Amino acid sequence: MEKKTSRVLVVDDSAFIRQYLKDIINQTADLEVVGTAADPLKAIHILKKTEVDVITLDVEMPNMDGLDFLRYLMKFHPLPVVMISSWTQANSDIAVQALALGAVDVVTKPTLGLLSGMEKIKEEIIEKIRTAAQASIVRSSPLAADPPAASGSRTLTAKDDGLKITTDKIVAIGASTGGTVALTEICKQLHPDVPGLLIIQHLPAMFTSSFANSLNQIARIHVKEAKDGELITSGLALIVPGDRSLTIQKSGAKYMAKLGPKLKDSIYNPSIDHTLFSVAQVAGVNAMGIILTGMGDDGAAGLKAMREKGAYTICQDEKTSIIYGMPQKAWEKKAAVKQVPLSKIAEEIHRWAGIKYLIMNSHIKSGR
Repeated sequence: MEKKTSRVLVVDDSAFIRQYLKDIINQTADLEVVGTAADPLKAIHILKKTEVDVITLDVEMPNMDGLDFLRYLMKFHPLPVVMISSWTQANSDIAVQALALGAVDVVTKPTLGLLSGMEKIKEEIIEKIRTAAQASIVRSSPLAADPPAASGSRTLTAKDDGLKITTDKIVAIGASTGGTVALTEICKQLHPDVPGLLIIQHLPAMFTSSFANSLNQIARIHVKEAKDGELITSGLALIVPGDRSLTIQKSGAKYMAKLGPKLKDSIYNPSIDHTLFSVAQVAGVNAMGIILTGMGDDGAAGLKAMREKGAYTICQDEKTSIIYGMPQKAWEKKAAVKQVPLSKIAEEIHRWAGIKYLIMNSHIKSGR
């Protein structure tokens, strides 16, 4: 069977970038540029008359900001988007916001030596467009929704009798492509007394701190980038820094994060497998492991090790995954006990931890 060609729309205000991307994409057998636009308004016009599978998008453009266009797309015309822009440490929060709004991935455009710099990231661009072409994008991204309402919209009930939250419980969550959206959906629902969490999200080093900050703003738990020697306590989620490795050690009744250098034998840094193997050995039956949306197989072996040590293990289901690669591999390896839709994963964490957590809609009046 002939491989399907993915149709790409390039949106960038730079004529050089538009032509460069068009050239390298059209040189790829399974990709084809079906249109280019210098600003989002022209892109919208193209979308009305041309079938498109993937969009590459810059941020700073005339007539409409790239992030505003991304919001529009996710609401009215959901499509896989790869952001290609001059990301720097200073505006890494913008990159995280783009991922939060539903972008599948981001590519850092060089700021100096544009042609030579673009040549260095050519393969990365093509690979990320290919990955995006496989993504399942749904209307109204969870992260684009309003943040949780103030008191009155949620009712937190008492914990189950006989099921006490203890410091020797830990939840480890691994995610890649689409994970920023999934993790925000989960964190928005978590009870403040949930056991300590480790989050291993495939992100470049410049983005993990900003991502932690964005989660911390919408969650009832405290979310931060992990530091070496930090205790993993109830109500706290630690995000593994990009280009680092993380294991855990027991410290009394608690767990402690141990940061290490980038792994030389892994294509993934941070590595989900590396952390989950550690959690399996140190926490065993007192751990819960979760694999979310993502490309590849990172985490499948580690999750299986956790299950074999008695941990409760689940993975995100196909319907709600942006990319069903990592959860599928975990399921095929029998590493997960069951597959769970994204909207129910927080509920699974609460059930395992022994927490009753009832979310009430603010428009439902008491007594009705």
